[in-house]
Amino acid sequence: MISQPFNKSSKMKYTMVAFALLLCATANAQTWHFGPKLDVNYSTIKGNGLKNKFSLGFQAGGFAEYNFNKHWAIQPELLYSWSVYKKDGDFLTYYNNYGRTGAGDKVNLATISVPLLVRYNLNKTISILAGPQYSYLIYDDEDLLKNDRKAFKNSEVSANIGVQVNLDKVGFYARYNKGLTDVNDVDERYNWKTSHIQVGMAVRIK
Repeated sequence: MISQPFNKSSKMKYTMVAFALLLCATANAQTWHFGPKLDVNYSTIKGNGLKNKFSLGFQAGGFAEYNFNKHWAIQPELLYSWSVYKKDGDFLTYYNNYGRTGAGDKVNLATISVPLLVRYNLNKTISILAGPQYSYLIYDDEDLLKNDRKAFKNSEVSANIGVQVNLDKVGFYARYNKGLTDVNDVDERYNWKTSHIQVGMAVRIK
């Protein structure tokens, strides 16, 4: 999934850097607010050969917030996500031509994720957030396939929905993130789609 030509990887990294710089620049305007965020990230994949069981990971990064009025806002974020998945015992049943007999059971993936969220404030305390997310794989330690071939695709598009409780400058949130695209790069016959449950805290510093 990450063993792609250098120019593609570089282009994605430049895009992420540009997005981060955009957040910093726009946050200087009076109508923008920003801050760090951190959460626990329970992840699973539904698909042939993998266990559909949630495992603990984490997310860390930052957010920016632009308020149109007292109810509506947009909230772009830039996150580093660490997700843990597990191979099922029947993996070689589905991928017998590609699978490695001695492969490990645990798969750790690190991505840079960019959620673009719409935020609706029910009142000063409760907010609803929803929107799409793009994620790009930057690290993995899986060895599921022969000849050092990677099992997961580089890119994923997903959708977020969640609720946040706002206490002054601190927000406590819970979200559900559902993968919309197939991340299986082994075999087109089977789809792998992720799910994440995230619980965390965001702090507005401006």
